[in-house]
Amino acid sequence: MKKVLIGLGVFVALVFAAILVVPSFIDWSGYRVDIAQKVKEATGRDLLIGGDISLSLLPSPVLKVSDVHFANAEGAQNQDMFSTRQLDVRVALMPLLRGTVHVQSIRMIEPTIHLEVLASGQGNWDFKTQAQAGESSSAPSQQAGDPSFEDAQESKEQPLPLQIDDFIIERGRLIFEDTAKGLKEEISDINSRFAIGALNGPFEAAATMTVRGIPIGFDGSVGKIVHGRTGSFAAQVKLAHGETTARLSGTLVNLPEGPKVKGKLAFKGESLAGLISAFDPSPKQHGGLNRPFNIEGEVSYAPSGLTFGEDGLSLALGQDRGSLQFSFENLETKKLTASASFNKIDGDAWLTARPYQVVAPKPLALVISPSNESGASDGTRVSTVLSNPVVQDKPSDAGQGATQSFTLPKDMEASLSLNVDALLLKGKAIRQVQGAVSLSQGELALERLSAILPGAGEVSVFGVAGERDGQLQFDGSLDLNVAHLRGALEWAEVDVKGVRADRLQQVMLSSQIAATPKELRLYDVKATMDGSTLTGATTIALRSRPSFGASLQLDRFNADAYLREKQTVEKKPVATPTSPTTQEPSQAKAPQKPVNPLEVLAFLDRFDANLDLSVGQVTYEKKTIKKAKLEASVFNGDVVIKKASVGSFGGVSLEATGGLNKSEAGLLAENLTLTAHGKSWANAAQMLGLGDVANWQKIGPVSLNSTLNGKVLAPNLDVSIDALGSSVIVAGQADLLPLPKGEASVNVQIANLGKVTRGLGLSYQPTGNPGDIELNSDVSFNLSGASLENITGKVGQSAISGKVTYKLKKKPFVDVSLKTGALRLDPFMAKQVKARSSSQAKSAANNNRARSGTQTSASGKWSREKIDFSALHGLDAKIRLQSTALLHKKVKAENVVLKADLKDGVLDVSQASANVFGGQLSVTSKTQANEIAQIDTSVKATGLKLAPLLKGLGSQTCADGTVALQGRFETQGQSQYDFISGLNGDVDFGLQKVSVGSKGKGGSPLDVLNLLAVLSGTNPSKGLADISTKAVVKKGVATLTTASLSSNIATGSATGQVDLPNWLIDISGALKVQQNALVGLLAKKAKMKQDYPFAIKGALDKPDVKLDTGGVSSGGGLIIPLPDKLDKKGYGNIIRGLLGGGVKNTAPKVEETTATPPLPAKDGIIAPPPPPPGGSNSSSTPPPSVEQQLLQGLGNVLKNR
Repeated sequence: MKKVLIGLGVFVALVFAAILVVPSFIDWSGYRVDIAQKVKEATGRDLLIGGDISLSLLPSPVLKVSDVHFANAEGAQNQDMFSTRQLDVRVALMPLLRGTVHVQSIRMIEPTIHLEVLASGQGNWDFKTQAQAGESSSAPSQQAGDPSFEDAQESKEQPLPLQIDDFIIERGRLIFEDTAKGLKEEISDINSRFAIGALNGPFEAAATMTVRGIPIGFDGSVGKIVHGRTGSFAAQVKLAHGETTARLSGTLVNLPEGPKVKGKLAFKGESLAGLISAFDPSPKQHGGLNRPFNIEGEVSYAPSGLTFGEDGLSLALGQDRGSLQFSFENLETKKLTASASFNKIDGDAWLTARPYQVVAPKPLALVISPSNESGASDGTRVSTVLSNPVVQDKPSDAGQGATQSFTLPKDMEASLSLNVDALLLKGKAIRQVQGAVSLSQGELALERLSAILPGAGEVSVFGVAGERDGQLQFDGSLDLNVAHLRGALEWAEVDVKGVRADRLQQVMLSSQIAATPKELRLYDVKATMDGSTLTGATTIALRSRPSFGASLQLDRFNADAYLREKQTVEKKPVATPTSPTTQEPSQAKAPQKPVNPLEVLAFLDRFDANLDLSVGQVTYEKKTIKKAKLEASVFNGDVVIKKASVGSFGGVSLEATGGLNKSEAGLLAENLTLTAHGKSWANAAQMLGLGDVANWQKIGPVSLNSTLNGKVLAPNLDVSIDALGSSVIVAGQADLLPLPKGEASVNVQIANLGKVTRGLGLSYQPTGNPGDIELNSDVSFNLSGASLENITGKVGQSAISGKVTYKLKKKPFVDVSLKTGALRLDPFMAKQVKARSSSQAKSAANNNRARSGTQTSASGKWSREKIDFSALHGLDAKIRLQSTALLHKKVKAENVVLKADLKDGVLDVSQASANVFGGQLSVTSKTQANEIAQIDTSVKATGLKLAPLLKGLGSQTCADGTVALQGRFETQGQSQYDFISGLNGDVDFGLQKVSVGSKGKGGSPLDVLNLLAVLSGTNPSKGLADISTKAVVKKGVATLTTASLSSNIATGSATGQVDLPNWLIDISGALKVQQNALVGLLAKKAKMKQDYPFAIKGALDKPDVKLDTGGVSSGGGLIIPLPDKLDKKGYGNIIRGLLGGGVKNTAPKVEETTATPPLPAKDGIIAPPPPPPGGSNSSSTPPPSVEQQLLQGLGNVLKNR
């Protein structure tokens, strides 16, 4: 028996061991189809187990399943409702044998759960099958009191003996979707641990996860539920951003009927800015938020409502403290009451705080240890019962284009209020900041939003909000009254010291408000300040891109009353260097990157706007701007100017139209036109600070028209200006960046040069009008210079052509090459100032000398004022001028050529030549513009005709012949007087075949030749003379070294000096009559002299000429009457020839002469009229001279023979 018992025990042990061990050797993967079939029968869904299934019972039951997929509901967006890479379940064996489920651990690795609201509105988590639905509908109803029903209730009240030590989720995902509402939320990176002591508690949980990209940590616990009604709990949520924690702890009561919660709330963090950065993607947050915060208080919740205890919640942000009272009653008519109050809010801490730079927070610590199991799967096993097709994700169009109506709840009454005793800003307090909002019967009323501002100001807003056409709309009013605006502006740190004390006294603003979630509209706006009134309306669209429209009208504005008075600053004299200086390289500033002037317009791309603005009158610089108006729109960076005009800008009307369009190439102008017209621009120029640029009063009417197209920084432009009877037309293209450059065709037309110079206020005024001037040129410029190519045009009837080039080098360089036709210079000569009387001139001269010392030489001809040659150091130049002819008064210079070069302050005139007075004139010179300027000059003249030369110089002397001149001069100095008094050199001056007909008007050195005219008889040409003069010039005084005269009548010589500094001449000499038989005979008979001394002294331009003729008539020569016989035989001509007389004319013709006008006034005295011309008839005939009597007697002797 004993052996039997032992054997039976061994058998039982072996059977029990087999039961525990054999399952480990069973291939449970072969049952995947059976398992999937059972799951489908229970849920109606397919189950796919793509990996292995293993089960072992020792030492404790362990179930492992990999690659599990549970199908989603039909019509769902995703194929799987649940999937996991690995599922491990470990159960304690002994408790299981006792009927208790003690799960030691459950681990799900990389599970994904999709929760979705289907199009039918049913959730995909509803697993009720048709069989279950039929059983549910056919099951008999059980009534209370039925024993079987009561037994069932009692059995249900018995909790299932279940205990889970660790429920671990590793790298899980939970996704919720509601396509009808366009909602999708995902919680990822779920790493959690749960523990369940029993179905009635206690419970513990800890997890970390990522919600909307925000890492969140959670831990909490729930105590054992006592009698199914009461339990304690504690929960805490952590956010890495701002090191934030939120903790709620308390008790749960009355769970079956309706849970009630009462506990304590503590919500705090180290940085409110850090917390906000979790929800705001901005890289920076306001620095005032970067402060610790704390919210604490008691919380009571029941199905009937929510309250924050009797004392409410205490609020703290940095040093600011406040409280929040809150209650919510969930009755038939819901009631919400909330009130926040603060004693003080330090606004300065917000203004002065540095911006908070958002940084990535520290990661939260994991609550579990990640497994090292590989996620690889061979993927060879596929469930044969998988039947649902794959549903591809597709974008939901729900909500697109749909407009959701908004309605305020009519079953709720609410009251919200805010009270701040003092809001500190800029050292002063904004007091009694109050706000109150109430909700009743679906209408929201803003009962009060007000504050008392610094500067005795008050602001308040009232209104009502409600449903209007399916959206929320607020209708209210705004009132602002600042009694002491100056004080308010000073509090706002606006400098108002320069504004008159009677300004900035009070401002009043009132407006009606209409606001919706889409826009804010202010209408019936009326603002008054210092006598100015602003009215109109504006609309602001509440979009991510700022957009607004404004229609505003300002009646008047006195800008002068708000501008600082201009102070006159005495200018300190700046020393002008006498020679060019070059900045040292070490002191030279580094080139700066060119600034785009249109960057200031970049803000136009930040908003959209429609503008209709007008100003009735603006007073600026004591001038009036009237009727200013702007109609324009801005959209996506494009500007359309319908009309921008000013009726009167200081007397000038302005108008602009066109567009500015944004493009990849930059800002483009589209027919951007600007016109300006005005009869007088004087006031407008003064308002623009250009009053001193020109004499605007004299300029008169000006018309400006301009059009721009293309790139604003490289536009194609057409500009025309009409002023002073002249016009300028420019058509071309300019490029401002990166380096300014441009090309244009320019046309200039001047009808009256004098009008232009007077209008521009130039000191130069022409004596006459040269006629119409028209110039055309192709102009180009850049930073290296400018050029005027293809210059063509006319000055009067004279053509002009050439080019001008300007090069901006270390020292600027100008290249001028011009050609003209016959050009009269008289109209271009500067107009002389009208001479004053001699007494006025002397008085003014004495006053000038008394004030500033002698400014002219003793002669009054040469100024001692210093000549500024510094301009010659400012640039280098090459000048080439050619002219067919230049005319001035009676002088005509033909084939004029000028070649000059300026380099390093040295002006070298290599050629200045012209055909003038029938001969040639050539001048070369070199000027060195040093502190003491040096000038070297050479002059050569050949073949000049004396008669036109004297006539051209305005001399009244009647003479003819040719002139030759050659001289070399050098001088140095700083003024005219220096140059004349320092003149050194030599000159060779000659006159050939000189013939003087008669004494002219006024004094002249050639008056000494009148003796030849006397002796030449009736034919002055027989008195031809040659004059040769050489002189040495030293210190401005020319001393004659050689001065001789020769002719067939007489010879002569002279000595003396010409003093240029003092403008004096002192020359003396004698003429000696030539000897021949007849003249000698006559000289003896008539006792005539052979030597005739002369002297020339006095002012160089009007000398005193004395010639001792010894009684010889100064008439037209000696008339020798001869007997008719000798006359007929020709002896008369021979005798006259010997005497130098001409052939006798039978009837000499008397030339008609016109009366010569009196000479112009000199020093206020009119010169006496000249003597009557020779040969004119006189009422009284003077008696014959001794020589005439002798010659007549000689004639009688010869006649008697």
